[in-house]
Amino acid sequence: MNKEYYDLLKQWCDRLIELQIKDTGVKELDGGIMCPACSRIHGRCHDAVYPFMYMAHASGDEKYLNAAKALFDWGDNVFCDDGSFYNDRQSTWNAITVFSSVALCDTLDKHGSILDQAAKKKWEDRLALMGEWLYENLTKEFGAVINYPAACSAAMALLGTYFDNEAYKKRARELAHICMDYLTENGLLRGEGKPIDAVTPRGCYPIDIGYNAEESMPSLVIYAFVMEDHEVLTKVKDAFYKLLSFMLPDGAWDNSFGTRNSKWTYWGSRTSDGCQGAFALLGKDDPVFAEAALRNFRLYKECTHDGLLHGGPHYHEHGEPPCVHHTFCHAKVLAMALDAGAEGTERVSIPSDNPPPLVYYKEADTYKIAMGDFRGTITGYDFPYVVGGQASGGTLTMLWHKDAGPLIASSMTDYSIVEAVNMQLSLKKAQHRSLTPRVAYEWEGKQYAQCYDYNSFISAKEEDKCVTVSVDACLVDIEQKVSAFATFCHIEYHFDNNSVQIKGKVSGDKKSIACFVLPVISKHRESCALEGNTAVIQKGEADVIITASGFDGEPKPIFCLSGGFEAREFTVSPNENGEFSVTITVQ
Repeated sequence: MNKEYYDLLKQWCDRLIELQIKDTGVKELDGGIMCPACSRIHGRCHDAVYPFMYMAHASGDEKYLNAAKALFDWGDNVFCDDGSFYNDRQSTWNAITVFSSVALCDTLDKHGSILDQAAKKKWEDRLALMGEWLYENLTKEFGAVINYPAACSAAMALLGTYFDNEAYKKRARELAHICMDYLTENGLLRGEGKPIDAVTPRGCYPIDIGYNAEESMPSLVIYAFVMEDHEVLTKVKDAFYKLLSFMLPDGAWDNSFGTRNSKWTYWGSRTSDGCQGAFALLGKDDPVFAEAALRNFRLYKECTHDGLLHGGPHYHEHGEPPCVHHTFCHAKVLAMALDAGAEGTERVSIPSDNPPPLVYYKEADTYKIAMGDFRGTITGYDFPYVVGGQASGGTLTMLWHKDAGPLIASSMTDYSIVEAVNMQLSLKKAQHRSLTPRVAYEWEGKQYAQCYDYNSFISAKEEDKCVTVSVDACLVDIEQKVSAFATFCHIEYHFDNNSVQIKGKVSGDKKSIACFVLPVISKHRESCALEGNTAVIQKGEADVIITASGFDGEPKPIFCLSGGFEAREFTVSPNENGEFSVTITVQ
């Protein structure tokens, strides 16, 4: 594991250094890292001082030390006189100071010895100012979503230890124990939305799997280890184990329904750091975390092309440039894992290898289904983080198979730039479409779809080696409004060991123009043969067979930046009674 981590980290750092701006004589540019996807320098790129310094220390190559120093100096362009960092030159958001302080504290603590005294003092002076700002401002009253108090608990613990500051340590304990009150019985950390204590009409909380797995929970693990807080460590370890139910067997995180799935990638989340560092710490005593780290890490490798981590499995295939944010953020946790000693262990199972057939998560109104080699997620989650964000309405947001990998992976229902400097736009506009399965119709320029409906009725049962989930929903627009033509649908999902069947019936005024839209994950170069009512997609050595009551023409090749997949968009038209059916098998 150490060698694999080191080799990938070297690839990433070498490419970041190639993208680092040098010798222009313009202080606002020199040392910054240019992003090929966004044509800008991301304000948080200075966090890469940690992986650069790790590589400098481990390899003895002076180019990494020089890159770290130049990048640190570039950070002056977003460092404010009050001790905080701007997220970007055009963004006033400065709570991200907490992540920069963790990176710089780890850098100085573990690799500061290779700095000359003048540089080390300059770096420590900045860190001290950051610590003061965090202590004075990022309190429990700050009003940020849950990942910030969680991250600040780690920052205060590290800063308190580095500067021997008892007030910082006390604040770290206070914030960490507050976060414990936000853990659900199922191991999910609620509060990833505003208001942080919100409860929806369906009894749901603001929850995001990506931020749980890649930022909040790892921060609490760091806090617990630094402060030797065994109470928090026990609770967080137990919660993280439960959270592993949302890691698919190939190491992906299923955030197909979370509040912030606008920033979801199959391996995690676009601008968070990742789970590798925390799993390196936890994996020393429990091999399940080391196993999870290995599987997730292999996705990093698969999604790395030309030295940069891409925002999804098919970005490179589709010709989408990678945002450097993914690379410099996740490089930090690879450095942390290496510093912690990312040792391999015996191969073991993770929870999603052999899960129960049916599990219900009330806090997100979401069902996890496992039958045979299929894994599925169906949700009625109704937290309104952003209009056009995650699907609801009893949507099948994830379908995965052991031999074919992801088959369905719901994106945002309607892609939009929620965070201007943290998301991308595709130049291939004609193919950029939602990956969300849905019963829908178009009327007067609007889409009305079941996936928007926050008021659906969902029930599930397990019997006779089969799981059935029933849904009754209304076709509404993106803002939850019903058209003058009330239209409804009933959907039944049947999972057995060999297939997934989707049966539906549309009723109401517009049933004649409604259809079932089914995007099936598939690279454009994978063969797709449609004959009659059967389509066969060849994914590697597996044949995905889709049989429908009636396809409406050839499937369209599409792609969505959210999730990062190419797909074949099938359309199934109901019969005169409004009925349709689709069966998916893998051979």
